[in-house]
Order: sequence, then C-alpha cells, then structure tokens
Amino acid sequence: MTANFARRVRLCTLASSALVVAACGDPQVPTTAAATTAISASATVATIFSTVPTVKVLDAKGKAMKKVMVRWRVTAGGGKVVNDSVVTSSTGEASSGGWNLGTVAGIQTLQATADGISAPVSFNANAAPGPVARVVRLSADAQQAVVNTTVAAAPSARVEDIYANPIPNVPITFATSDGGTIDGAQQTTNAQGVATATSWKLGTSAGQQFARAVATSSFQAGFSATALPGSPADLIKGVGDNQQGVNGAPVTSPPSVRVVDQFNNAVGNVPVTFTPGPNSGTVLGGTVQTDPATGAAFVASWILGTAATQTLVATSSLVPGKSVTFNATATSSQFNIDIRFIGSGGTARQREAFTKAAAKWRTIIVGHVHDVRVTAADSACGTGTPAINEIVNDLVVFARIAPIDGPGKILAQAGPCFVNTASRLTVVGVMEFDQDDLPGLLNSGTIDDVVLHEMGHVLGIGTLWDFRRSLLTGAGTSDPFFTGAGARAEFPGIGGAIFSGNTVPVENQGGAGTRDSHWRNSLFGRELMQGFASAGGMPLSRVTAASLADMGYVIAIGNADSFRLAGSLRSGLSVQVPLENDTYTGPLYEVGPGSSNPRLVRAAAARQK
Repeated sequence: MTANFARRVRLCTLASSALVVAACGDPQVPTTAAATTAISASATVATIFSTVPTVKVLDAKGKAMKKVMVRWRVTAGGGKVVNDSVVTSSTGEASSGGWNLGTVAGIQTLQATADGISAPVSFNANAAPGPVARVVRLSADAQQAVVNTTVAAAPSARVEDIYANPIPNVPITFATSDGGTIDGAQQTTNAQGVATATSWKLGTSAGQQFARAVATSSFQAGFSATALPGSPADLIKGVGDNQQGVNGAPVTSPPSVRVVDQFNNAVGNVPVTFTPGPNSGTVLGGTVQTDPATGAAFVASWILGTAATQTLVATSSLVPGKSVTFNATATSSQFNIDIRFIGSGGTARQREAFTKAAAKWRTIIVGHVHDVRVTAADSACGTGTPAINEIVNDLVVFARIAPIDGPGKILAQAGPCFVNTASRLTVVGVMEFDQDDLPGLLNSGTIDDVVLHEMGHVLGIGTLWDFRRSLLTGAGTSDPFFTGAGARAEFPGIGGAIFSGNTVPVENQGGAGTRDSHWRNSLFGRELMQGFASAGGMPLSRVTAASLADMGYVIAIGNADSFRLAGSLRSGLSVQVPLENDTYTGPLYEVGPGSSNPRLVRAAAARQK
C-alpha cells in the first residue's frame, strides 16, 4: 500500500505555484502546505517578523488536515521561532508562534516542513542593519609624514550597527583639530558602510596630530599621525649669552642653540659647531648633535680666554648662512679654588656642578687672599680626607659624595676646616653630599644652586661670621642679624628697606646648622644663601657678594645676580626643600705663615639629625 502510494505521488504531483504543491493520491496523507500569512517583508535585524508565520496542511483532495507535525527551521540569517515543532489544528493550520529575526543583515529565511510534503514553505525577511552603534577605523593608524605634507593613507572608516553589520547611506564628516586640512571631508557610506576622505594634510606643528570620522555626535573613529619636523632652516639662541666669567675658567652656563625647521619645530641629530672668537678661549665638545626631542645643542664647556669681551659662534653645515653669537665678559680673578674629589667623586654631571660653582664664586671674589702651608694627617677634616702637606694658593676644597643618613634628612654639610690666622678666611674646606639625595636634586634642577650654596659656606658665609669678627648679632634669639657694613648698604637696594631698617635679617628658625647661618627665608625667598633649595633658580644677590667683602675678600660686586626681595616673595615658595643642618661641624684648625702645626680651635661637634 505504501509503495503504491509513493509511486502515485511521484507521478501525480503538480506544481501549482512557488508556495503551494498539489498532488493526487490518498486523502489520508498530507500533500500540500500553503502559507496563510505574508511570506515576505522588510524588517530590522534582531526584531520580530511583522506577522506570525503560519501554514495550512492539505490532503490530496484539498482538505485541511489536523494533527500533522510541522517543523519550523531557520535556514538563513540566524534568529529563532517560538515553536520549532507544532501539530496542525482542526483547521489544518500550524503557527510558528513568532519569528525573532537574527542579527545578520540581508535575506533571512524560515521554512516549514512536514512528512509527505516534498517542497517546504519559505518565509523571507529582508533584514536591514540596526541603528548606528560604532564607527570603525579602516585606514592605517599611527602614520608618519613631514609637517605640512599629506599622509600616505587617507582616513577611511566603516559605520556598523551593534552586530557589526555595515550601514550604507550614513553621512560622515572627517575633521582635524591640529592645524591640518582634510579634503573631501563630507562623505556618505557606500553599500559596504565605508566612507573615505580624499586626503589628510598635516599641520605645521611637529608631534602627534589627530583626525576623526564622525557619524553622529555620539559615534566617531580616531586617526593619529606623527608629524615629523622638516629640514633644518634656522639656529635659535638658547641659554648662555651675556655671561660674566673669569679668564681661564669655564663659564657658569654652557651656551646652547636650537635647530628648527621653517615652522619653528625642533630638529634633532643636526651637527652644531661652537667656535670661540679671537682671544676667546677654548671649548670642549666643540661639535655636538642636537637633541632629538628638543633640537638643542650645548657646548660641553667654554673656557674663557684673555680678552675682556669674548665671543663664541655656533654654526651648522646643515643650516648654511645661519649663525648665533654668544658674548661673555671676563674678569681677571686672582682667587683660586682647587676642588679635590674624595672617593668616586660622583657622576660627571655631579662633578660639573662643583666646577660651575667654583667658576661662579671666582667671578665674585677676584683678589688673591693668601698662600699658606698646610700640614695635616689623614682624616684631619673628617673621615676619608687625605693627608695634606703643601702651600695652598687661596683655597682647597675636599668634595665627597657618599652616604650620610638616607634620603630626606641631611642633604649636605659644608664649611671651613683650616682657617688662615692672618686673614681669618678659609684655607681648606669640606663639602659632603648625601648620595641618596642627589637624584632628587637632579630631578628638580636644583643641584647647581645647592652646590653653589654649600661652597658659599666653605668660603665662610654663615660659618665664619663670628670667627674673630663681630658680623652676627642676636644669635639664638628671635631676631639675629648681620652687621657687615657692605651688606647693610646693599640691603635697601634689593628691597630690604621696607622690611628692616639698617640690618640684614638672619634665619631665626631651624636647627643649629640652619639658624644663625643663612639669610632669613621669610624675607629672602629664593636667594642663594637662605636656607631652602628652591627650584626655578637661586640668585646670588649683591647682599651676599657684599657680605664676602665684609669678611675680607676682594670682590667684583657688579657680577652679582639681579635680585629683589619683593619679586622673590611674589614668585611663591611651594617647591622649596630645607637645607637643614648643612653647615660643617667637624674640627676647625688655624694655620698661619710659617706654621707647621695647625692649632685646633674647635673640636668636632655632634651632628643633629
């Protein structure tokens, strides 16, 4: 029976339409399934089909058949139905219960099948993408090009819905905020959801530049490019001009230039040559490469010659026709400072700070002081100091960089160790820095000023004021002050008259190595010889220079730095670091002409921490 029926179906089936298949044969077997709802519609991905897909099952006579199992299957686009298998009702109908479309844009298909029916019934949905959810960068990111030129790949982006379906016909605006320009900035996405600008020309500032593709105010993609500087076009003067120095000694601040392109961008790796003028001394590191980041080139050292006014010229073979000239005024100083490093002596940069400090003080102290024989054993000026047996020309400084007490406590300690009986000025001094604190000084840019400050203590500022002279009054009180006539005369000229009549206030706060040995910080602010290390520069004022004359040095006060109390106070003091207990507390000896046995005038004191 079954075989015969099957043969009749194969022979008698007729195609009546694309949706309905009619057959002749046994009325008890389903032969036709027809859609009773819409079979095609447009919709959005991940939404519900507009009608509930339903089919009706008929037998060979065209009558509705009940209790026939109908299976619903999604065959394209994903999604799902509520009822994947359902039995026809008394009217021969079977409902999917609802069709939730999938997330893939395009044609999605749902089919209904039943045993005995050769052709399934198909329902089609033309699923459009959802709303804009993101803009995706397509073109290369992090490109490089020279300033004011076009990058290789123009900005290109694709607009997608939340399911990564590309969305066509979306207006896109390409924009940049770094001075560059974008041609073809207004675009509309194509069938693949892609929009591409015509070109992106970078702005004139070297560094990172950015563009963006904006679909709506909420959705955009970013593009980055590194704008490289152009060819070297000019030399710009940096630091180091119009300095005051000493014949035969390096200037305090090595001169520098910047190499820039036509848009003033720094250009790195450019050779710069520094050439002294006639009688203008010599240089170390005469040809140097500009820094890749800043375009700056510093001469390693400019050692002044014999002329009163000297010049240094910077040129570059890559910037023809351009040059920069630096000027320096040289003083013929007869004061000698011999720095002798103990142990490793620290790094080259740390040793440089001592050399610069000596050169600076020699511009202030210009007269010869003494030639004194000093004879002493090892460690006479503290552990590790070498034996000495020689005639000292003015000043020897033992400099040591070593552990003291860890970071953030005693930063340094400095002062006289041997003093000339006749002049009452330093012959041998000691400067010791805590190696744990030096990285912080380097990072803050204060190392040069702090070393210069400590060398001032070696010369006697704050350490010899009361050594066989009466330059300090009120020590230990709330109002100590310096009484030297020269410093008092200069104090009103830096604004001191509005604070204190005819006195120079001395520090009244801090420990034994701080108070009574520095200018009063509350008035002097950033000045070199007050008791705080200050980022941003510590000027050596005319008051400090004049105080050296009050002690007996021959000075050139015109070489002091420009400084006023009021300006210093207005500039703010929030970045100061206290130089607590920075004066040397080791033994102090006295030596004189013809003396072979130094006389101890002060034993080593306990260091307050």
